[in-house]
Amino acid sequence: MHVLLTEAKFGDCDTLTQPLRDNGCRVSRCHAREGICRALVPGLSCPLDDRADPPVLAVDVRDAGDELTAREYGVVCALRKHVPVALVPPEPGLPVAPPAGLADRVTVTDAETLLATCQAAVAIPRPRPEPAGAIG
Repeated sequence: MHVLLTEAKFGDCDTLTQPLRDNGCRVSRCHAREGICRALVPGLSCPLDDRADPPVLAVDVRDAGDELTAREYGVVCALRKHVPVALVPPEPGLPVAPPAGLADRVTVTDAETLLATCQAAVAIPRPRPEPAGAIG
């Protein structure tokens, strides 16, 4: 399961990366280490443009702010690609609010629930695709 991470403030999603990987997820981020959108960095590309294994879920780590920050534009990109978006607080117990205009387009959850859901999704057996040109 490929998960795309973005965040409202630099470093907010750092604590979620390894637990997602530990639960069997492939994790990509919207931004390069320098904080620049990966699609704008020479030699890199947006994970949403990955045709072989595109993200099936975008996770935005944010607090209760009512507007998207520049670091969260990946939420809009994901929604345009019809990828579901989950909002998670940067720390347990903090409130999370969907940005203006996104309330019915995103799911608000917590890290524990997100990790359990991802773990369950990864455990579902999936049929392997037939190689191109295979005769069955």
